[in-house]
Amino acid sequence: MKKVVTSFLFAFSFLSSFAQGPVIEGTYLPVRGTAVKEVWDTVPGSLFVPYPGQDTIWDYSGLNANFTDTFVIKTFHPDSTLNQYHQYFPEATHASYLRTPFNNLSDSLYSYYIIDTVGLHMIGGFNIKVPAGNTYVGLDTTSIINPKELYVPNVATYGMTLTNVSNYITYGKYNGMPIQIRGAKTKILSGIGYGTLIMPNGSIFTNVLLTKIQVSTIDSVFMSGSYTGLNFPQNFIEYSFIANNTFGSSSLMYFNVNSANTMVSYSWYTLPVDFGYISGTVYDSLNETNVVTHGEAYLYRENSNFAKNDILDKSPLDSLGNFKFDSIPYGEYRIAIRPDLLYYPNVLTTYYGDSTDWLSAPSIITMNDSSSDGHKIHLQYHPDSVGQGQIQGNLDVDFSGMVQENANYQAHRSNPIPGIDIIVQKKPGGSAMREVKTTSSGSFELNNLSDGNYDIFVDIPGLHMTGTYDFTIAGGTLVSCLNFTSGLDSIRPTCSMVGINEQKLIENNGILAVYPNPYSTSATIKVNLEEKSEITLEVYNVLGKRIQLLDKGSKQAGIYFYNFNAKSLNLSSGIYFIKLTAGNRNNVLKVIEQ
Repeated sequence: MKKVVTSFLFAFSFLSSFAQGPVIEGTYLPVRGTAVKEVWDTVPGSLFVPYPGQDTIWDYSGLNANFTDTFVIKTFHPDSTLNQYHQYFPEATHASYLRTPFNNLSDSLYSYYIIDTVGLHMIGGFNIKVPAGNTYVGLDTTSIINPKELYVPNVATYGMTLTNVSNYITYGKYNGMPIQIRGAKTKILSGIGYGTLIMPNGSIFTNVLLTKIQVSTIDSVFMSGSYTGLNFPQNFIEYSFIANNTFGSSSLMYFNVNSANTMVSYSWYTLPVDFGYISGTVYDSLNETNVVTHGEAYLYRENSNFAKNDILDKSPLDSLGNFKFDSIPYGEYRIAIRPDLLYYPNVLTTYYGDSTDWLSAPSIITMNDSSSDGHKIHLQYHPDSVGQGQIQGNLDVDFSGMVQENANYQAHRSNPIPGIDIIVQKKPGGSAMREVKTTSSGSFELNNLSDGNYDIFVDIPGLHMTGTYDFTIAGGTLVSCLNFTSGLDSIRPTCSMVGINEQKLIENNGILAVYPNPYSTSATIKVNLEEKSEITLEVYNVLGKRIQLLDKGSKQAGIYFYNFNAKSLNLSSGIYFIKLTAGNRNNVLKVIEQ
């Protein structure tokens, strides 16, 4: 799966889910900022070939005598890689760097990916050195995969079957002359087993899915645009153990097996690195007299994987009102509390920071000491509503921005998005007045809404809204068609029958951006650094007085997000200025709080 010169694009000919076995969802896909250690065994035949079956136990414990080569593979923002290459992959959302034990095209490799609601796709990569003992490959060998290759789907199940045919081009040199390797690959992926995996280091994972991939490839060589007559066919089998997890690995173990399915050619397993935990306590009010004992805490990762409500983990609240997320990698997170409405009527989903939406919620950062303790969250409530107004709408996935998909696969996807908080906000002011979750069909409905002016916030952490609806309730008004679609990077209103209030993203040379502007609840500030820089990010009022220091220090190249809310500083609404100093450059943007 790590070779750039061999790739595939899944053409979904069939996808079926059985009741048995785990449903592996997008939390097992890599997340930017995470790292895992790959531990390699390159001795053929040292491990047994995985066998299929239900409720199986695969025990590889103690079989680690040949696991001698290790490498920490990190997932990061594509803009933080070598500048001369990431420009060829503008659609990439993730990148990684890998060194393998083989000294071939998979060694010293930068790979570029897209992770969206469909899954993990590879779109290309480049090799940054001449592999030892391999004279025909030149420096900076580049591979372009078009259309993009789907490595693993967002949802994988026991019994599924996916068939794929794809093409790719790798560019290199031979004796100083341009050379191309054009490849075609046929691949069949199946979910053939599930159960418990015991890894060579003794780690135990339950609810693990085993996938088998039968691979047939042929590479053709062209020199200076002419076919050389060289063809390299190859057949082999790949196995992967995958599970829902938070530490940022798409596979727990990987096996490359000969075409006869009798011998493991090489293998690796993954271990989390740089990981800690987040814990805290939930109270029913600011006076902290009573703890909340019925409900769940939800963990969201910043720069999450896909648009469809990416929940990394859940923690039930215990009898002391505590929650805890164990073994999560260093990084930036948000925590949301969803209480049981039978015990806590009129309560709103409440984030750490006592916010009712993700934009206003501060993030929690884990690093260095590997832990983050004692976070207090106080539930927020909406007032009783005694009016007669009603609203109705729907929330769906929007496929229009994605690459063309096989119709059979689209038919098996859940186009509606269930379980998302729809927040009705008072205008002006932006205070949360009511909240409802979308149903299994993606619809939502609220009754008994009091008279007044409102708008709507769709709360999917990590996704901004390009606009919302302004509507008025007066004496039993029914407002329908409050429909939204969630795309790859934003949520947008789609019904022209209701007044749409467009929200603007204001940018400054692509380095500094603020969204939405004007804002009513919270503004998100985006900083895009093209290179490592010393930065200072500040907020000033109209009198030129600094009111908040958001960040100061050395930052690696990449994209960073911050939240600003004047009301949280006990300041009035109005005009403020965001100032970014990066190196010797200053950038300023005006932001308006309504």
